[in-house]
Amino acid sequence: MMEFAQWLSGTPVSLGIHELDWLVPLVQTIHILAIAMVVSSVFMIDLRLLHIVGSESIPETASRFLPWIWIGLLLLGISGITLIVAEPQRALPNPAFQLKMLLLTLAVTFIAAFQISLGPRSKLWSQADQSRPAIKFIVAAFAVFVFMLCCAIAFAGRLIAYLQPG
Repeated sequence: MMEFAQWLSGTPVSLGIHELDWLVPLVQTIHILAIAMVVSSVFMIDLRLLHIVGSESIPETASRFLPWIWIGLLLLGISGITLIVAEPQRALPNPAFQLKMLLLTLAVTFIAAFQISLGPRSKLWSQADQSRPAIKFIVAAFAVFVFMLCCAIAFAGRLIAYLQPG
């Protein structure tokens, strides 16, 4: 991984990013705002899944906030790649970065599975409001798990600055 990071840091794109003093702070700002967009959208869906708010059905709430999650993830991908290209030796071999990518893969998988479950079986989520306590517990556990996963991703991302590779 270190060899790839060293090669990447010598590319014209990486060197060009370093020449623009304003670019990295701008991209970091976009990255932070995109994190806020994703985490707050996950939180809003979770409030509905936990029955804390309930003016809309679960499919309606999801259709309202899932696009914001995917747009935020797209912005995170673009800004994250830019930040990696800017400082590949800082990020790529870093264990905190690797943990962040693992957790991110897990979170995207869970969010995609949730969205897919809304499709042909959306009645399932509508019926979850009137279902047995065991089903409500599973839905609540899912909501809390995904939110905590998002928080862990943000924490691991912040930890990149403090952990240096081997």
